[in-house]
Parts: sequence; structure tokens; C-alpha cells
Amino acid sequence: MLVVFLFLTFAAAYILFVGCLYENGLVPKLNAVCDAPVDGEFIPTRIAYTNIPALDSNLCAIVAFYHGMMNPTYRPLLIYMCTTLSVIAIIPFAEATRESHSNRLKIPATIGMLVQLCSCAVIMPMYWFAFVLTGGTTRRTATSASNKINQGNAEALLFALIVGYAIPTVCMVVLEDPMVTAIWQAFPLLMKIAQWAHCKIRPPSRHAASGHGTVQAMYMLVFIASAYLHVLYIWPLFNSPALFQKIIAPPMAPLDPTTTSIAEGVAAFLKWDMAFGAGSTILVTLWFAGGLTDLVLLILWHVWATFAVGPGAAIAGAMMWREAIINLQAIANAADKAR
Repeated sequence: MLVVFLFLTFAAAYILFVGCLYENGLVPKLNAVCDAPVDGEFIPTRIAYTNIPALDSNLCAIVAFYHGMMNPTYRPLLIYMCTTLSVIAIIPFAEATRESHSNRLKIPATIGMLVQLCSCAVIMPMYWFAFVLTGGTTRRTATSASNKINQGNAEALLFALIVGYAIPTVCMVVLEDPMVTAIWQAFPLLMKIAQWAHCKIRPPSRHAASGHGTVQAMYMLVFIASAYLHVLYIWPLFNSPALFQKIIAPPMAPLDPTTTSIAEGVAAFLKWDMAFGAGSTILVTLWFAGGLTDLVLLILWHVWATFAVGPGAAIAGAMMWREAIINLQAIANAADKAR
């Protein structure tokens, strides 16, 4: 069954890089904007970000890509991406804090930057393939000492999520400033820096009690924010199937490059990016099931929650359930040792 993640990676790479970027004509349109001379007055995204011409041109393309979504029509899609990405971004950081986690995957910032550079749709299925292959979905069978997240690490994770992801993302969406959007591209590094700084101030070795409650609060924060924004921005689209298809549903056929705008091309890319990225993350949670009943309940949860509160909240809910199972196993293991 693991081969499905490799299939998703190859399918995503073809759809995104061949179909969305080139067949839809998105790359030539972005190049036309960013190959122009630096002029922030008439082309707001064509500015001197670093004063290194080649780098500034590439940053312009990335920033122009996201700014294509910063309009009233596609704002729901931008919000949809940000809320879904929040839980996908924090999971590798959370898993890397467990002693039982594979050392080869204790590189959450690197994984995050690869997502930013190569897309969530291509990188996350590869990460989940390695995650399952290295035993990441069987944490409940690990010892309580190796699978828990202690209080110090849990607080650092929450701090990283808020300072490294939430604040830069809110600034990007609210300010719509090209420089802020350029800085947002490095949010995985910002998360790592925030996590590192917090660990220096409150060393996890000195706060080794279980951080279960804080980890649950972190996922609950993601759940509430995702659900609220989903109701606010996505529910109104359910009243118009045509509008829902235009803004949220991935296109089933290539777009006409001669008539497709940058915003429409970026929307097609992001819709497929989130479909594969969130889809592979939802899929990996099925490996958390301890039996047929768990599997059926997880499937029913994701079907209902994805539409009712959004994929970000659906994934966060599944992760909260998993953390509860791990915590119960840790308690049981401790009780067995005390006997």
C-alpha cells in the first residue's frame, strides 16, 4: 500500500510542473512580469529584494505567484491554503521531537523549505512514505519514554507555530506587501529559529514532564482557526457550485494559455497542490488505525470534517486523536512498570 505515496508524488510532479506551470502558460506570464526592469511603482512585485539581480528576479516570480491570489475573488483559496498548510507544517516538527523518530527525518525545517521550493504536493507524499517506512505510524507500540513529547519541547512547538508560521502568514495575507511575502517563503526556517530560541530559554531537559496537554492545545488551536476560517470563507461557496469549482475544485483539464490570467494559473496550481498535499496527509492518518473500527471511524471523520470544517481541521482532529492514544499507552506503560 505504501506505493500509493510514490504514485502521488509522480502524479503531482506531472500535473503541477508540466500541466499547471507550462501547459497553462503560467511560467511565461510570470517571466514577462519579472524580466522587466526593477520598477516597484507600476509592477509592485518587481522590486530589489536583495539587490542581487538573479535572486531578485526569482523572488519576484515567487511573490507575484502568491500575490495573484490577493484579490477578493481568490482570497478564499489563499485562506484555504494557509490553514491547511499550518497543520502540515507543524507535524514534521512535532514528530522530530520524539526520541523514537528516525534520525534521517529529524530535519523538519529542511522538509519545510523543500515544500516551499518544490511544492507541498510533491514533497509531502515522499515524506509520508519515509515516515511510514521508518515506523512513524506505530508510535503507540513504542516505549512511553521514547514516544512522548515533553513539556519543554511541546511549548517550543507551540511557540514555533505561532511566531514562525501564524504571525508571518497573517502579515502576508493582511499587509499584501511584496517584501513580507518574500520573507514568508522562509517560514520553515523561522519556525526552526523560534523553536531553537524557546529551547534555549526553557531547555526541554529541565521540563521533562509530559507535554501532552500543550501538544493537544497546539492542535486544537489549528483546529479552531481552520474551522472558523473555513466556515467564514468556504461555506458561502457551497451555495454556488460554479463558484466553488472556480475557486476550490482542481481543474480536470488544461487551461487555455492564451486566455488564462496569472491569477487563474496560480489558482489551478494551488488547488492541485493542496489536493495532493492534504490528501496524502489525510491518507497517512489511516495508518494510525489500530483496527478496522478505527479505520472506519477515521475515514468517516475525514469525509465529514473536510467538508464541514476544512482539511486543516480534519487533519488536526486526527492528530489530536493520535496523541490521545499515545498518551494512554504511555500511562499504561508507566502503570505496568510500577507494578
